[in-house]
Amino acid sequence: MKIIHETAIIYPNVTIEDDVYIGPYCIIGAPPEWKGKEHESQGVYIAQGTRITGLVTIDSGALGLTYIGRNCYIMKGAHVGHDAILKNGVTLSCGAKIGGHSVIGENTNIGLNATIHQKLKIPEGCMIGMGAVVTKKTELSRNCKYAGVPAKFIGFNDRNHLSQL
Repeated sequence: MKIIHETAIIYPNVTIEDDVYIGPYCIIGAPPEWKGKEHESQGVYIAQGTRITGLVTIDSGALGLTYIGRNCYIMKGAHVGHDAILKNGVTLSCGAKIGGHSVIGENTNIGLNATIHQKLKIPEGCMIGMGAVVTKKTELSRNCKYAGVPAKFIGFNDRNHLSQL
């Protein structure tokens, strides 16, 4: 069953699977914020089991769909840019910002107010600390933790790393 709060704005180019919750004042499927591509709205796809709590913005893709995988948890004030892909099990904490064309790997956790530069790939199982800024120069590996400005490796994400041994 889909639950969409009455104040949420869902554009017609959005596909929402069953068992999805969209909270108050979310804006999903707005035109991409890409100069010159604002009229090339390809849409948003939100997969089953995802929870989007409130005040979240998810922009439509310009080249393809913006995709939110299964069982993602997107907290208040987060933003997902155009053409981004969140794979299954991703958590975006309050205020997290995902730049356009970014790919966030499965079971990755993006901390409070962290910022991911556009066109980056965050490997699966990563944990990005609160307030971290992940730039194009940040070297990333799966199941690792990063924090700081700019973000730097601070250790293994033991919960995910140990399961890979």
